[in-house]
Amino acid sequence: MNAPDTLPAQVPPAPVHDRLPLSFTGSGGAYFRIWIVNVLLSIVTLGIYSAWAKVRRERYFLNNTVLDRSPFEYHADPIKILKGRLLVVSVLIVGNLASKFNPFLNLLVSVIFLVLLPWMISRAMRFRAHNTSWRGLRFRFTGTAGEAAKAWILWPIAAGLTLGILTPYALAAQRRYLVNHLRFGNEDFEVDLPVGPIYRMLLGAGLVFILVVAAFAALGISTVMFGSARAVGPDAQRMAVMSSVGFVVIGVYVGLALIAPYISVRLTNLVLNRSNLGDHGFLSQMRARRYMFIVLTNWLLTAITLGLYRPFAVVRLHRYRVEHIAMLPAGSLDDFVAVQEAEVRVLGEEAADLLDIDLGF
Repeated sequence: MNAPDTLPAQVPPAPVHDRLPLSFTGSGGAYFRIWIVNVLLSIVTLGIYSAWAKVRRERYFLNNTVLDRSPFEYHADPIKILKGRLLVVSVLIVGNLASKFNPFLNLLVSVIFLVLLPWMISRAMRFRAHNTSWRGLRFRFTGTAGEAAKAWILWPIAAGLTLGILTPYALAAQRRYLVNHLRFGNEDFEVDLPVGPIYRMLLGAGLVFILVVAAFAALGISTVMFGSARAVGPDAQRMAVMSSVGFVVIGVYVGLALIAPYISVRLTNLVLNRSNLGDHGFLSQMRARRYMFIVLTNWLLTAITLGLYRPFAVVRLHRYRVEHIAMLPAGSLDDFVAVQEAEVRVLGEEAADLLDIDLGF
């Protein structure tokens, strides 16, 4: 009787997690070394090195952003980034020179720039998606210039004509354009984004802004009253009034500084929590107060250190954003990536063309 053949070893299936949080493995010290070299070489080369600096920066942050034990990767060619920057700088120089000869020429250049803006946005998004990959599989962006014009030109004009009432529709259209035209392999990202939560978000931000400005205005009025009581002569009273105006201006800046990160957090949470990649979902749990605290203390420490804290601030904020985002897998990501790789091989991977340049958007 022959001995039974040895059965092949069974490879256990990869565990399926309910939640796969992103993580960031970089550090402020490591990025400081990249940042200081980038700054010095960009200055010495009169800005030409900034294209290579961007590639080094993007690679550092993506290569240290990890999902399910695999980092993202960045593949951009610095030459294409340099071409895009030279194009934008050329337009700015032509517009500036045109304004010296005739103000109407400057207006014409501005109109041309506005007309080209949707094309530039679509190209920039395509460039970034094509040069980003995870597990060897690249992202893709299929948005057109016409669709970008609706989101970035027509809807903002409509919002302006209605005194801001349609602003949530403009914000929703822009996020839908960015998400619904993004692909990973051959699978589409999708977002179901209603405008009701955006209205509530902007109303909350507006209330915070009004309260901050009112608080500084009250402080300014108190200063005027106190100054008027003690002022002797018109110059002293004029100084008291100017001080009160200064408090209001400071209040406007502080109010904007507070609501900008608030809107960023709430909008990011809203978009990611309503987005999906096929059957896989996403979860973002950033807190507005914590995010605002990080932003404000980053500004303070950067000012105190005369800018040297800047790379640590960028890493600190990036780490907070990344580590509060998770993927909600509907199954094995290994199987999902294998299917996408097979479909991309069948269809042929889309290559970047000569017009795929980075325009800084």
